[in-house]
Amino acid sequence: MAKPWIKLACVSVFIIVSCTAYVFCFGAQTLFAMQTWKLGRQVPIVASVPRELEDSMIAQAPGEKLSFEEAQFEVPWADLDSANTKVVGNCALMKFRSGNSILLCVGPSNMFMKNLFATQKAEPELFTRIYGQEVLHSDYTLMKAIYDTTPSSITLFTSSSRAAGLASVMLIKAIAPPTTDSAIYNVRSNEFQGFQLGDPSRRPAKMCLQLYSQDIEFEFSLKQSGTGLYPAITQRDLNRIIQTAHRAPSAQPIVVLR
Repeated sequence: MAKPWIKLACVSVFIIVSCTAYVFCFGAQTLFAMQTWKLGRQVPIVASVPRELEDSMIAQAPGEKLSFEEAQFEVPWADLDSANTKVVGNCALMKFRSGNSILLCVGPSNMFMKNLFATQKAEPELFTRIYGQEVLHSDYTLMKAIYDTTPSSITLFTSSSRAAGLASVMLIKAIAPPTTDSAIYNVRSNEFQGFQLGDPSRRPAKMCLQLYSQDIEFEFSLKQSGTGLYPAITQRDLNRIIQTAHRAPSAQPIVVLR
């Protein structure tokens, strides 16, 4: 009969060998998985993926048709505060007397990609190594890949190099979206496809519409007060912007086209 200390020694050796093997085979994956799950709890949008809108109706309230640069769109509000509306480069900050505001940035196709790589926040190889060359076809395909990536993308059977890359992508996902809400929706119109960041039913302070076409991109960053006398921005209000947004025939300053 084996002595107790021999049994204890055998168990200890087994545990040490098992732990060493686990760390060798799955240590990196486990570390990156733990980091990204923690990031997902701290920044909930990291754990979200795009889903379809449940309400496709468009607000019919009287409003205004606005134009800036090569963008035209409608809002279901008629209270633009022209005196406090400002233009900086390719972006216009449009303020409304209700306290709402829209920061509209208009740019060429692949604007996000060019800025991302120009500032060296990421290298193209990070994405092509994980998703393939087609991911850099457009800003839309790149953003879709980023938004589709969640902590569950990393498993014990993910290679350590891929796990490291996915962790970097999720860090970009955490810091890039200009929103205070975790919801992501697919949106599309006759001219654009893209994403809506934010669920209006929760009245977030910030929401965003990212619209992409073959040769131009619009990004609408909307702000509203969390509470107040004025009604919250609704999904149908956002649908009005999405479905009426189109490329104008020529560059223009901020204009109200009634």
